[in-house]
Amino acid sequence: MRILIVNNNLHIGGVQKALVNLLWNIHDRYEVTLLLFSPDGAYLAELPRDVKVIQADSAYRYLGMTREDAGKKPADKFKRAFFAAMTRLFGRGSAIRLMAAGQRRLGDYDVAISYLHNGGKRAFYGGCNDFVLRHVSAGKKAAFLHCDYLRSGANTKENSAQYAQFDRIAACSEGCRRAFLSANPSLERKTMVVQNCHRYDAIRTKAVSEPIALTPGVINLVTVARLGREKGVGRAVQAIRLVKDAKTRLHYYIIGDGVERAEIQKAIAESGLSDVVTLCGASVNPYGYMKAADLLLIPSLSEAAPLVIEEAASLGTPVLSTKTASADEMITQRGLGWVCENSAAGIARQLLELLDNPALLSETRAQMQDVVFSNQTAMEQFEKAIE
Repeated sequence: MRILIVNNNLHIGGVQKALVNLLWNIHDRYEVTLLLFSPDGAYLAELPRDVKVIQADSAYRYLGMTREDAGKKPADKFKRAFFAAMTRLFGRGSAIRLMAAGQRRLGDYDVAISYLHNGGKRAFYGGCNDFVLRHVSAGKKAAFLHCDYLRSGANTKENSAQYAQFDRIAACSEGCRRAFLSANPSLERKTMVVQNCHRYDAIRTKAVSEPIALTPGVINLVTVARLGREKGVGRAVQAIRLVKDAKTRLHYYIIGDGVERAEIQKAIAESGLSDVVTLCGASVNPYGYMKAADLLLIPSLSEAAPLVIEEAASLGTPVLSTKTASADEMITQRGLGWVCENSAAGIARQLLELLDNPALLSETRAQMQDVVFSNQTAMEQFEKAIE
């Protein structure tokens, strides 16, 4: 079976990592071609060698470029800025009609997959759905959904009209499927769950290859996330200030980078938290921190199905997450940790309960030893979606 998968790039991010994980689980079963709008990113080096990588031969490439990528060439910087401004003014559809000029049609594939969802109408993000529908010949077309459709800005008439044109819509969790169908109930028959795959052996190997020694004698918390508003790291710092005021001994490590780094760093300093909060920067191997931590903290405002839940849990580390689309089904229903109210105060209350009763952490860690981590269900769902 010949499969084409379309994505924006392979920079460090949840969707990109989920894609690499999927490719490692399917590359020896199918003939896979990966089309990237822009062939950039740290995860390029982690692809299976037998996956063929091609790139867009049109202005779609600017949807795959970060500002940093485009800044390497003045012409790219100008053109990306032009298309981003056009999107903000007239909507993504208008920009894509111009971007599509000169893009050759690809095919024939048995299955074409759009792996990245679109953002809001005026968000310079996505385009994979447009590309698969406009420029690919395939027996079946599937769109993967890695977002909370109601809270991510994706819930637009334009996006819903596009999803109606696909043969299959694959949401990464039951919570994401429900959110999507609440906005698009007529698409229920073609919408299903395809869970994210993981590379469990690689996670465990990486965790021990770069072991991390965290602060002794305290409860160590770790967050691994892009530092953007929706990830809620800034309000996690607020929660740590509330907890520290209660004289509880802890240390909070933040693994990641992004547009809010400077703001978060300022909040840490102004709150007098420099001795208990450490900004570690981005890392392609955060697993030593995950394994060494007492608790993984996910303070997000909204989430789809975070890969870090399964990654940390497979290393034996319990998880605390704010209540998002998939948190209950992925954490509390499986005995992997706790879900709290989606606010800084909610995070602080749950942290205080755990820090006042550290036996809860050790008991949960012990119970997690019986959990089986496998890609079997995810692969069965993927095969059903494409075959």
